[in-house]
Amino acid sequence: MERGSRILVFLALFAGLYFMFGRKDEPTPQSKIAEPQLVLPSGSRPPAELCDIWTDAYRAQVSTRGGVLVGHVPLTAKYKKGGSSLQLITTPDHPQLTPLYTSFSSLADPQRKDDWLVQTDLQDFKLEKSDGKTCVLSYQDTRVHIEKTFVAGKTPYAIELRTSITNRDTAAHKYALSTIAGSYLKNSTVKSRMFSMNPLASHVECMLTDGSVKRERAEDFTDFDDEARFRVDNINPGYWSEPPGKASVVAISSAYFTTAISHDDGPSAPACLMQIDQRFHRDRFANAGDDPDAGSIYQARLAYEPRTLAPGQTETFGFKAFIGPKERKALAAAGDQFDPIIDLGFFSVIAKVLVGYLLWLYHLVPSWGLSIVLLTVTTRTLLFPLTWPSIKNMVHMRELKPEMDRLNEKFKDDPQAKGLAQMELWKKHGVNPMKGCLPQLVSMPVWFALYTTLQSAVELYNIPFLWFPDLSEADPFYILPFIIGAVFFAQQKLMPMQADPAQQKMMLYFMPVMFTVFMLFLPAGLGVYMFTNSLLGIAQQQVVERHAKKTLEERKNQALVSNIPGAATTKNKRG
Repeated sequence: MERGSRILVFLALFAGLYFMFGRKDEPTPQSKIAEPQLVLPSGSRPPAELCDIWTDAYRAQVSTRGGVLVGHVPLTAKYKKGGSSLQLITTPDHPQLTPLYTSFSSLADPQRKDDWLVQTDLQDFKLEKSDGKTCVLSYQDTRVHIEKTFVAGKTPYAIELRTSITNRDTAAHKYALSTIAGSYLKNSTVKSRMFSMNPLASHVECMLTDGSVKRERAEDFTDFDDEARFRVDNINPGYWSEPPGKASVVAISSAYFTTAISHDDGPSAPACLMQIDQRFHRDRFANAGDDPDAGSIYQARLAYEPRTLAPGQTETFGFKAFIGPKERKALAAAGDQFDPIIDLGFFSVIAKVLVGYLLWLYHLVPSWGLSIVLLTVTTRTLLFPLTWPSIKNMVHMRELKPEMDRLNEKFKDDPQAKGLAQMELWKKHGVNPMKGCLPQLVSMPVWFALYTTLQSAVELYNIPFLWFPDLSEADPFYILPFIIGAVFFAQQKLMPMQADPAQQKMMLYFMPVMFTVFMLFLPAGLGVYMFTNSLLGIAQQQVVERHAKKTLEERKNQALVSNIPGAATTKNKRG
């Protein structure tokens, strides 16, 4: 049943790859999402000023036009490709879509009547302080005073923001604060790849205070009939996804990078609003798939209920943003609330152990490629006791092949009788087909967790190993996929013959070809794991098979001795 378990693993892996990365869902036009009509300051506007924030990990730029981040570049050499640094802000010319944009009006009340404290969506701030670590911006009119203070975080990739709002009027007024993570990505940039993950494919997500995590993708915003999800309330006009409960973190994340904002303090707790708005030229194309310039606006908001400020009253909100690569140590240092941003899948408990061990191995041998090899060796060794009975069982079934062939011929026209005869034969010789299959199924969660771990590890991003320029990308020379296919073919060739010739032929030819095709598109880091795992599988198979053969020979010799006249009597006398 080793081959049977391999088929199950293969089918499960294929299904997982298809549903995770092979879907071609085309979101339908979102007619319910209203085009935002921004209220801009009247009259001439002053030119924008930029304030820089420098740390060892990043350089950020804050603009007085809207008081938002318009630039964020990781400074580590690892995140440079072709000599150019990554720019993580995709919408610098649209302040209302940039990270840490702050709105003071409710999405559910676009009219903005006179009872609202802030009458514009964008404010032209004045730069009060700029020292490389802190940017202080202020805005003031006859009714309101707003101050935003950006401070370089104490941990890598972190920026802290404090926003205060003061009522300068003689009458009480209301406001509804929300702070967003925003991004814009073209569909051509994030589209699915064959059998592999596009690392730029993004989603919106929300971590709630009860510990739950909600993640949504573009295809989740094609139907707005779910009133429990797209509810209408004081902050939601009905086309934003709003999970029940209070939010601690909202984020826009891809495989390796995230823009996440956490609620640190304030007079109330926020809700989470998420939206992915499909944009294309509706006047020229029937759907987004036909427009080469189509894309989506990703937004996730920490949205607070409307509040009323008395004359002279001030309220302050604190936020922490994590903008950068999803490095586990950096996220952990930023705070526990950011830990769930790394999605390790259904078997996350196992994956976390594997991640911790992989990081420990890297400190032991500072090479991510060798660390993957050692991780695979360790995992395969620990799971070896589950592999042992499977291969032994196959060897025993091979010994019964002549008798199985006779049964197949004898009962070729009676499948039911043939099945009963086979079961009787297996029972007589102590062979249990499920004995080899079930242990393999038990080990499957570990292999899936290992796959997820390597697939989502930003530590492998832009890391060269052997002839691979980047362990997070496919082998550009297609050498490793064909090596893996050849090794897998050799492994099947060395496998004990099965009773079913059709299954034997499929495993011998079809499976190596399919795994070769898979590896043409999967990251090289996964290829290193697959290659190492296949070699170890051959070695373990040979060890178990030799032991099983030796055991069978001993059984035959004992049977021969027991059939010699007087052998038992002599043995008894000696006893």
